[in-house]
Amino acid sequence: MKKLRQIKLGLYNLKTKARKIFRRGYEDLTMLIYYHDLKQQFQLLIVNTNNLLLLKREITRAEAFRIMNTRA
Repeated sequence: MKKLRQIKLGLYNLKTKARKIFRRGYEDLTMLIYYHDLKQQFQLLIVNTNNLLLLKREITRAEAFRIMNTRA
């Protein structure tokens, strides 16, 4: 099992040089999508209310836009 890591979401984009392009909250979880301009990669982050990183995954452009266009 992967170790949970404490992150500061405000500093994540400064460290990785990524832009936050999407954010959606569900009760005590938050899903974020970041885009790295230089690498042309999308990253999906799932964090809980204590800013513990539960999932960090590289996704394709198609997956990112599918997530952003899905209505909850």
